Amino acid sequence: MPMAATEAASYGRPAITPELAATLVAQRYGLTGAVTELGSQQDRNFLLRPDTGPSGASAGALVFKVFHPATDAAVVHDQVAAMTALASAGIEAPAPVAAADGTLVQRVALDGADHFAVALRFVEGEQLVDERHLPTHLVTGLASLVARVSRALADVPATADRETQWDLRHAATVVSEFAPAVPEDRRGQLLAVTERAWARVQQVAVDLPVQLIHGDITDDNVVARTVDARPRVVGVIDFGDVVGSWRIGEVAVTLASMLHHDLDDHGVLRAMTATLEQGLAADDGLPLTPAERSALWPLVQLRCAVLVASGWQQLAVDPHNTYATTRMAHEWRSFETAAGLDADAMAALLLPREDADASTTEAPVALLALRGVDGGSPTPLSFAPDGDDAPSRLLLRPDTEALVLHHALARHPLVVVPQREPRVTSARPGVRPDRQRTYPLAAESVSRGGHELVTLADATVLSTGPGTLHVRIGAHRLEVADVQPSPACVPGALVTAGESLGRATPLDQVSTHADGSTTTLEHARHHLRLRLLPASAAIDLPWDCPADLAPGYGALVAGTDAALGLATSGTDHAVDAASEQARRNAFLPDNTERYYARPPVFVRGWRSHLLDADGRAHLDMVNNVAAIGHSHPRLQAAVTRALGRLNTNSRFLYRDLADLSERILETTRGADGTSPYDSVVLVNSGTEAVDLALRMATIATGRRQVVTHAEGYHGWSTAADAITTSAYDNPHALDSRPSWVTVTDVPNAFRGTHRGEGAGAAYAADLNGVLDGLVDAGTAPAAVIMESILGNSGGVVPAAGYSVAMQEAAHRVGALTIADEVQVGYARTGESFWAFQAEGVTPDVVVCAKAMGNGVPLGAVITRKEISDQLGREGTFFSTTGGSPVACAAGLAVLDVLADEGLQANAKAVGDHLAGRVAELAAQHESIAAVHGRGLYRGIELVTDRDSLTPDAALTAAVCEALLARGVIDQATSERQNVLKVKPPLTLTVEEADSYVDALDEVLSRKWF
Repeated sequence: MPMAATEAASYGRPAITPELAATLVAQRYGLTGAVTELGSQQDRNFLLRPDTGPSGASAGALVFKVFHPATDAAVVHDQVAAMTALASAGIEAPAPVAAADGTLVQRVALDGADHFAVALRFVEGEQLVDERHLPTHLVTGLASLVARVSRALADVPATADRETQWDLRHAATVVSEFAPAVPEDRRGQLLAVTERAWARVQQVAVDLPVQLIHGDITDDNVVARTVDARPRVVGVIDFGDVVGSWRIGEVAVTLASMLHHDLDDHGVLRAMTATLEQGLAADDGLPLTPAERSALWPLVQLRCAVLVASGWQQLAVDPHNTYATTRMAHEWRSFETAAGLDADAMAALLLPREDADASTTEAPVALLALRGVDGGSPTPLSFAPDGDDAPSRLLLRPDTEALVLHHALARHPLVVVPQREPRVTSARPGVRPDRQRTYPLAAESVSRGGHELVTLADATVLSTGPGTLHVRIGAHRLEVADVQPSPACVPGALVTAGESLGRATPLDQVSTHADGSTTTLEHARHHLRLRLLPASAAIDLPWDCPADLAPGYGALVAGTDAALGLATSGTDHAVDAASEQARRNAFLPDNTERYYARPPVFVRGWRSHLLDADGRAHLDMVNNVAAIGHSHPRLQAAVTRALGRLNTNSRFLYRDLADLSERILETTRGADGTSPYDSVVLVNSGTEAVDLALRMATIATGRRQVVTHAEGYHGWSTAADAITTSAYDNPHALDSRPSWVTVTDVPNAFRGTHRGEGAGAAYAADLNGVLDGLVDAGTAPAAVIMESILGNSGGVVPAAGYSVAMQEAAHRVGALTIADEVQVGYARTGESFWAFQAEGVTPDVVVCAKAMGNGVPLGAVITRKEISDQLGREGTFFSTTGGSPVACAAGLAVLDVLADEGLQANAKAVGDHLAGRVAELAAQHESIAAVHGRGLYRGIELVTDRDSLTPDAALTAAVCEALLARGVIDQATSERQNVLKVKPPLTLTVEEADSYVDALDEVLSRKWF
């Protein structure tokens, strides 16, 4: 190299202080102002914010850049040309400023050496380097910028005959020369990774396109600003590494700079490269070539290796360089991440090709056979999320795999689990989805009495080891683990078709449970894993991977199932969320509410978790329908039994309807052991229950007027919608109520009309005024309806004393009170089975649904017969499936589980713990204004500032999306959409609550969303 890497690094940075820089700028440019130094590894950069310009007018900020003494004029010329080209393309970049003598480039003497210097317009904004988390839209915006820069520089000639340590064409040399400065415990890995990556690049190097590149479009050389309330990448700075080099190197440098950040998942990198591809090919640009695709990830590895080696070398010659010191931790993190991801897998993941040749991974015929001790063939099992061979009751435990296989071995002597399917048995609660390793990269066989692996084609043994065997079969390499190789399997030996390659390894019969206890399994297990790869594939691939890496790694082992003769067609367990959303949208009206911008596809649930099509567990914090948890076996058994016996309508006589009604009334008993109610009418939903309650009230009182509260939601039928006043659900709600509906103020003491102490009495006075006005107008009300806890206000408990005052006021004017407990009833609030009980009131009518059937359509109106009997004045009442045998079976099972598992007490204990943890968070996060509610019906209110209580709906929506990437399902609620819903299954544990709060803490600590 004309300027060897060691020669460049042997110089320290230019010997110039901020004070001297300020003096030079004043002398050369006639500008004065505050000067601060910016970071740089070899040059020196100073930010100047001038007081005034030469004419007295205020001037914009400048960067005064003093080049490394080894930099020659041609290099500076290329940098200026690159800046000019980007400006012409509309890309924000530093623009050179002419000095007082009219020149763009100055020479300054420092310590006897000449240095070039330039003044550049400062690009305002923030760098990305210090932000731990980068949102996906910001990363793809960065990718778009890289593509634009690459296209803008494509026709700019490189005039400098420059060789620099940052040019990836010299990466191997740089690492080799700097390696002595790297600590010994890291040097070996650094050199080994560099050697492998460089060898792969050299296979295609001659075909890699070359052009002028920026060479350092990284997280600390791009600028972001807030645009439309979101951070956007708007420009690029620091042109010190401009050079004529491989075009794909520009992409590799940017990708490498992302690896120390916390991204939502590896799919973000895929989205990034997709954006790059589109940008490079736009307007007749040159798309990525096959050679560039092949070289991309090895170049990422080389870039990371160069950064590590250069950092240590810089510290060797400049020990006080704090910039280099602070960078070392994340440079090494990036290197380890890049080195740990296989180049072939990453090529398939990041740059998938529609014309990719699958012949190297797919076996045309079966090459292997598994045989039990009795000569029998294996039974295939499906542990896919939508498969039937992994019982829900065994999921989400540390010993799930062992227990599920044990369960299978009770029925089959030899089983095989295909490679191609994600495994729900590998779901890990409390672990981020992108770190749950649910995709196997091998097929797995297990037997009771032992089994062997037989080759069906001639095979050459490559190597053996403790429990391992590597064999060459045609154009493929077979890797086997947990195997006892047969005596014939020695390196170099030929194993002919029909011979055994080895036997499965016996496993421990002891299974460890979540609480640390153990169980000795009945059956001894013999286990074996195997996979088929291209002969050229790396030998150190993992045996499983997260779902976001499966498109890459899975492509390498795609021939495994076919090699075993397993069916590779049939049920397709892969589900594309975007396609599924589009399919649903084709049938639903546009106003149908949907969760998430890019929703997962859920196929299963267990207790407090939902499992997606990739087998990943997500903590469910919003599903108050599943009160006793998802897929409860007692509910499943009860419903299955009912469906197998009788399911008809309630005109027929069967015991279940009365059984359920009696059990419901038991939950309403007071301290004296009696219930104020004696009538239960079963329906299908909360909407139907509300509709029927209104009908009862109007018939029983002979009146039509109904008083409802602002910010309430009660259902979608004509009558239920009429009393729904939620402006979020219907922006025109308050202006479009029919004449028979009167709206009174919502008793929200946190942000309503009346606040703090005395708010309850003030709201009650308002209500009395409304009721008196109706009486005076000759339209006395039939009923006053309210949610027992104000759901659409954000889970706010009504102002103290209001519920009692409301009941007294309604009864004073002859109106009935209706408690809407559709969301909050059924033990959810912890303190009492029904939320109204904690308020010390006895509503005339109670409506409930949701939790009653745990997902089975079931609702109820609870009242007194003196009220319900009045329905007969307008004819008979009948609901075809309301109170059907199946619905009643579900309802009874739910009540049994609530009682037997102590879920009401759990709701109080866990809910109080969660609220306390969030209250502690509020001391760290000003955005948390309050924690509303009771038990496991809570709302966490987010604001822009606590004084004004300005709702922060944008933050709330962003937090929900961010929590999804952390494996937590949460959604916004309230009229203002600034409250996080907390209404999970009542099975939520303290540990799960802590997991939620920890995730919320991490997300709220972010700067950008």
